[in-house]
Amino acid sequence: MGQFGCRMDTVAYNVMIGLSREKGNLDAAAELMRKMVVMGLYPDMITYVEMINALCHAGRLEDACGLFKDMRDHGCTPNAVAYSALLHWVCKLGSSDRVLELLEKMDKEGETCSPNVVTYTSVIQGFLEKGQHVDALGILDRMETVGCAPNRVTVNVLVKGLCSKGYVDEAYQVVDKIAAGGSVSKTSCYSSLMLGLLSIRRLDAAEKLLRKMVTNEIKPNDCACGRLIRDVCFTGRVLDGLVREVTKMGYCQFST
Repeated sequence: MGQFGCRMDTVAYNVMIGLSREKGNLDAAAELMRKMVVMGLYPDMITYVEMINALCHAGRLEDACGLFKDMRDHGCTPNAVAYSALLHWVCKLGSSDRVLELLEKMDKEGETCSPNVVTYTSVIQGFLEKGQHVDALGILDRMETVGCAPNRVTVNVLVKGLCSKGYVDEAYQVVDKIAAGGSVSKTSCYSSLMLGLLSIRRLDAAEKLLRKMVTNEIKPNDCACGRLIRDVCFTGRVLDGLVREVTKMGYCQFST
């Protein structure tokens, strides 16, 4: 471009960085970012976030963290999107201490970057996928401490993750705790637990939970009821009195 008297601007550099990144040439993309700084230009937020994702996807977490630190020095203050992108990969590739450190930094940034229920749920899911159920439960405790209430997605992620790893008792305790807190309805909490039990073939435990729900006048949702009835039928059993009674009472409604 120089031979035509044209000077590369931020847009042109960002396009070239994006093309290099898409071809998998991350070193060339990083070199272009360094050249921008020399020219007195700086990548925009989109370029930083996409480069962070690309580096992490390639297993280069340290390079991504270094790039994240450079953002502020180059006049691009990290926002919630940038923090969330890095946090996602730190959960997958880094240590629990590093995750907590990043959450602390988000808190210090203020309202625009403070972790919310989506952020915390993502971290919980990341820990559970790595088999770190203690760390996942620690994040739930942290949410309570900072006044961030869990939602239905949080419950589903916890129940599924705990049950799949064999931590059924912990799943019961989590559901009881969240249901008591009131941020998620008892129907949603215990229906999620029923589905979690059925997913690991704990049919007897799921039926026992259903009895408890009916006794306490907690209505199971159609999804949980339908899955339970399906699994009972798959065992070759005739629907027992409880399931028939639950259906008759209108706890479960199925379209014909």
